[in-house]
Amino acid sequence: MPSVKVNNIEIYYEVHGEGEPMILISGLAGDSQSWQFSINTFSNHFKTIIFDNRGVGRSDSPSPPYSIEEMAKDVIGLLDFMDINSAHIVGHSMGGYIAQQIAIQYPERVKKLVLESTAPFSSRRNIGLFRNFYNCWRSGIDMELWLQQFYYWVLSQKSVEDKKFFDSIVKYTLDYPYPQPLEGFLGQINAIENFDVNAHLNKIVAETLIVIGEEDILIKPKEAELLYQGITHASYPSYIEKVGHSAHLEAPKAFTNTVLGFLYKYVR
Repeated sequence: MPSVKVNNIEIYYEVHGEGEPMILISGLAGDSQSWQFSINTFSNHFKTIIFDNRGVGRSDSPSPPYSIEEMAKDVIGLLDFMDINSAHIVGHSMGGYIAQQIAIQYPERVKKLVLESTAPFSSRRNIGLFRNFYNCWRSGIDMELWLQQFYYWVLSQKSVEDKKFFDSIVKYTLDYPYPQPLEGFLGQINAIENFDVNAHLNKIVAETLIVIGEEDILIKPKEAELLYQGITHASYPSYIEKVGHSAHLEAPKAFTNTVLGFLYKYVR
């Protein structure tokens, strides 16, 4: 599988499909495979690029701290390597932070912007929550228990109560051959701790879709709605019913249909 050295680290990436370029940016602790339920649909329409952020998967995990600005440069470096001047950018959670940073700092590189389950800042509660997750991991907690606690925050009540689905997600993560190192998790936490672009949202000029899980308890809908208030060309948020923080995981068909409907409005 391909990797490329950008911004002084090795970044793992995959390319699926042909057409206009689209790049998908994962959230905290997630890597390229977090898009597994969406990639086939997107790649039928676009040249779809998935990759592992620094600190996770098959990309390098340099010593912390990391920053969202640095991670945005990683994405730009990958696009430069692939000779892509601009792309549709889809960012989930922390990936949405990175996508916002790109749209603010490199507006010419963004065709259309999709922000899923994200906000223009990190709440003090979430910073404390992830610090606690880090401390529990460092203390040697059983990883199955750790993952269960993590997914309680990420998934909707319906998915948590679906024992077969919930257990399969936990098992998949436990068995995944490229687990995130503890140091990489800390580096990504460092990045989100210092993220706040609320005062700079007016610099985003791309047409923007905001996707919100109706039952998201990690980044609350009211926090995500600040993006609509601050981004000039943002469409009214699209709410996906009965999902939590990861619509692309819990309701991939509804998520991909929402994104494609937005993009095709401008691509055709």
